[in-house]
Amino acid sequence: MIVDAHAHLTVDDPRYPVAPLRGTLDPDVLDDPMTAERLLSMMDDLGVSHAVAVQRAHIFGYDNSYVLDSARRLRPRLAPVCMLDADRPDAAEVAAKLADAGAVAMRFTAGAGTPTGGPPGTAWFAGEHAARVWARAAELGVSLCLHMYRWNRAESLATLGDMMRRFPDVDVVVDHVGSIGVDRPPAFAGTEDLLRLADLSRLHVKVTTLNAMQVRRWGGDPAALVEWLVARFGAGRVLWGSDITQTRLPYPDMVETARASVRTLPPHEADAVLRETALSLYF
Repeated sequence: MIVDAHAHLTVDDPRYPVAPLRGTLDPDVLDDPMTAERLLSMMDDLGVSHAVAVQRAHIFGYDNSYVLDSARRLRPRLAPVCMLDADRPDAAEVAAKLADAGAVAMRFTAGAGTPTGGPPGTAWFAGEHAARVWARAAELGVSLCLHMYRWNRAESLATLGDMMRRFPDVDVVVDHVGSIGVDRPPAFAGTEDLLRLADLSRLHVKVTTLNAMQVRRWGGDPAALVEWLVARFGAGRVLWGSDITQTRLPYPDMVETARASVRTLPPHEADAVLRETALSLYF
């Protein structure tokens, strides 16, 4: 059995109105909703025991109602990771309310950004208001999750190291391998920025189907990327997530890709990447 640490749920239901961070919604994004119940049915068929329901901000914004409601209904198989605007003055109080509602982690991203660009700066996870979220996260025992882009990766990773040394009791997960350039043959773009954080024992790196597809585009093997991560961070700090609904690939193919990506690891390391790391962080 494996754990999907990055599943984006979607639902077409007036109780959960859309509020995309970018202000616009792709026209077909809700044509084939991935509800919590639908995801669990597929998980049962594919040997996936648990999933982390990660708020899809570019559909629902900072309204985390659906992932929270779904996790309450389907506990203990779903754990919700909630999006938080960490640059708002009351961000720490909002984080506490989300944790009280069941959130196991808070996720940050540059809300005004897109994959191709956005305003510079790291206030979205490291500003004055965000620092209070870090302090509250340490008190609450919840982890933090960062989604960065290539255009803000170097600045964000450098600042992340400073924040983790300032708040050493907070577990942090970097999504999509920190957006390093895995679509190019090694050495990967951004490698050094990420590896400078390898000595931070509470930093975790999430590898997703998105990364696997990027590697395959140049004829590479995703297993080589996973081996590279495990060699530098340890299997106990690497975890896998499908990125279902954001990455366009059938869920069975995502799970097959995950299993293939750890085939060269010793069994205990493969189990850590596909299961134990996520269980220790979220369940």
